Amino acid sequence: MTVWVSGSAGKLGSEVVRQLERDGITVVGADVAGPGDHQVDLTDPDAVRRSLTGCDAVIHCAAIPSPENVEPADLVHNNTLSTFNVLQEAWRAGISTAVLASSGSIYGTAWSPEPTVAPYVPVTEDSPLDYVDPYALTKDFAERIGRMYARRGMTVTALRFHWILTVQELHELDGQTDERTDARNLWGYVELTDAARACLLALHPDTSDGRYHVLSITAADTRSRRPIEELLAEYAPGTEVRRPLLGSQGAWDCSRAQSIIGWEPLTGWR
Repeated sequence: MTVWVSGSAGKLGSEVVRQLERDGITVVGADVAGPGDHQVDLTDPDAVRRSLTGCDAVIHCAAIPSPENVEPADLVHNNTLSTFNVLQEAWRAGISTAVLASSGSIYGTAWSPEPTVAPYVPVTEDSPLDYVDPYALTKDFAERIGRMYARRGMTVTALRFHWILTVQELHELDGQTDERTDARNLWGYVELTDAARACLLALHPDTSDGRYHVLSITAADTRSRRPIEELLAEYAPGTEVRRPLLGSQGAWDCSRAQSIIGWEPLTGWR
């Protein structure tokens, strides 16, 4: 099996490449900052087409990872067109399996210009997408593009990653972030190796109930040392608590990821 990985020089992509190669899987990397033949501008469909030659599956990690200091038009153009080109050229090449790096930012909480919190917890893949920011829009575009190609016969799995952090970064952030500001993200994260492992597992999803899936990929705990029930009461009193959350429990429900790809978070920072 040969797997094409976009964003292969980036944080998530490079870890995906490492885990694939560890498992004996041939990898073709594609990154605008990549070396030699692996330097690929994903907004150029011809370049994408050439780089996909001989590949059996794609893991699309590449994107502008944050809207900070990026013009909204550039953000939407890059993130949306690159996803379209990857899936269009993969479909034309007869590649049947694609994994997309989506984001928990799709809910509109992370980059909203106004303070925003989830309407209810635990957050699920069915939670409303009431975003008002361009970054969330690009992730919605990406998932809708994936859904369209699933209707054309591809198996597409979109992974909604929370803030991807290493264990070292988590320890460095301990006590350094503002609890009130973090309320919009419900104090969550996902550890880097866990995130990459989800990409590998998503190459072989359970398709018994369809070829397209959206899955939440989030750590089982929070980044805060305070109990989540206290945090919610203080900073998100309007959020409906649909299932009791206590102590260090995270505010996301990842049970669908367990069911579809057999993923669960294994790495924490405590």
